[in-house]
Amino acid sequence: MPQEATALLDQDHQRVEQLFTQFQSAQPQQKEQLAHTICQELTVHAMIEEEIFYPAFLKATSDQDMVDEAAEEHQEVKELIAKLESGGSPDELVPQLQEAVMHHVQEERDEMFKKARAAKGLDLQALGQQLEQRKLQLMRDLQAA
Repeated sequence: MPQEATALLDQDHQRVEQLFTQFQSAQPQQKEQLAHTICQELTVHAMIEEEIFYPAFLKATSDQDMVDEAAEEHQEVKELIAKLESGGSPDELVPQLQEAVMHHVQEERDEMFKKARAAKGLDLQALGQQLEQRKLQLMRDLQAA
């Protein structure tokens, strides 16, 4: 049975938290690959949130301010990913990325996900299935590229 949407998204958050922890203790030669993996995971996660979760959340809650704030935080993360992917220093940029991501994750967990679970008319099971399918498709596309 597929996971409900907030559980699936939070599983992504936990995966990235683990990658950040691995990065902190990684050998210099491992850091670039870990940074790349972190960027891929975050890129796919942001895409499924922006394409599927945020529109459904907005429709169910009408909380435009919360969606706007989440989108702004995604933009900050995307800018840091772009710097990393264009050859920026992982040792310098990954800690900044981690700080931005952890702030965003905390707000989603504490506010957005609670509100989503309480929202009437938001089928988190069906949404979770959509998120999972889109995530698999995006991961396949990334690996094929």
